[in-house]
Formats: sequence, structure tokens, C-alpha cells
Amino acid sequence: MSLLEIKNVSKSFDMKGSSLNVINDFNFTAEKGDLIALTGPSGAGKSTLLHIIGGLDKPTKGNVIFNNIDIYNMKETELNVYRGKNMGFVFQFHYLLDDFTAIENIMIPMLIHNVSKRDAEKRAEELIKSVCLYERRNHYPSELSGGEQQRIAVARALSNKPEIILADEPTGNLDKSNSLAVLDILKQQAENGVCVIIVTHDEYIATECKKHIVMQKL
Repeated sequence: MSLLEIKNVSKSFDMKGSSLNVINDFNFTAEKGDLIALTGPSGAGKSTLLHIIGGLDKPTKGNVIFNNIDIYNMKETELNVYRGKNMGFVFQFHYLLDDFTAIENIMIPMLIHNVSKRDAEKRAEELIKSVCLYERRNHYPSELSGGEQQRIAVARALSNKPEIILADEPTGNLDKSNSLAVLDILKQQAENGVCVIIVTHDEYIATECKKHIVMQKL
């Protein structure tokens, strides 16, 4: 049984009386430990597919099966738990909260899911060490470089020990050195059994992934 199955997924949007098809009958499977690159031209539906997998955007038709459960048959409360416990999201922009320190930003998803402050802080310290930023733990986002901000964002995505990481252009705003640092963190997670799906336009990142799925614009 696959960790994730995307079955005949289609997505269209209503555009002033007409329908814009973005994804049509798309299929793929993913396993624990997979490192998957999603590439293709702008408008091919890559980010939309990540949102569908992450429980953020319901497909027009088709099924998203996670651990043998169709997530879009869940109640909204169950879907919220699915997102919070099983998915880690990384975006092109870090979306760190300006009024909280680096370590507090990592702790927040755990606190939302009722992890004790003590346990959340312990886990956050482990994660911030894993991205080599322990000495910056009490700094605010504005005091961090772009590469440091993104590494904290990756650590935050790992806070609830997700089974899948969905990374949408995670290195899009970074230079080569910082891009490689973020890629190394994601590769390490895949080696630890996490399924990592990366939307990217970076050919090097795509070649470093175990699987490479090319999406075409309709």
C-alpha cells in the first residue's frame, strides 16, 4: 500500500462564466522516503496539486488517498487534523511571524496541536540544531538572512513530525549556497523516511530527486 495515491485528479476554476482546466486526470503514487520533484511550465498546476495533496484545495474530481483514506471524504475537523499532523508546508516565502523569535516560530505549530510548552521547546531546539541555527534561536525573522529564514521555515514544517513535506519553490528566493543547504535538509528528511515533494524550476534540484514528475500545461 502506497503512502499517497493521486487517482484521476482534475481541477478546474470558474473564470467569468467559463471553466479553466488546470489539472486533468492526473495520477501518481508516493512512498515513505521518496524525494520527488514536480516540474513543468508556469500554469501547469504544480502548486495547485500541492494544495490538493495538502488538503487545502478540493479537486474538481478524483481522489487523494493517504494511508488508505480518501482525505476529501473527511469532515472539515478531520481534514484540519490531517493537515496539522501529517503535512509539513514550505513555501517560496518563509511566512515566519515577525513578532516571534526563530525558536518560537518553530514551536507554534506544536502548541496549536496541544503539545506542552516544555515538549515543544525541546523539539524546537532539536530542529533548530538540525538546520545549524541554534545560535540564532532567539533572533527575530528581521534579524536573519534570507537563507536563515528559509531554514527556520523548513524546521517549522518538521515540528509535528509530518509524514509528507510539501515544498513549493523552497529555494526560489535563495542563492546557490543557501539553496543547496535547504536541499540537503530536505534530502536528509527523505533519508529518514519522510516523503518530500518539491515543486521547482531548478534543474539541479530535480536531478537530485529520486523521482521526477513533469507536469504539462493544458
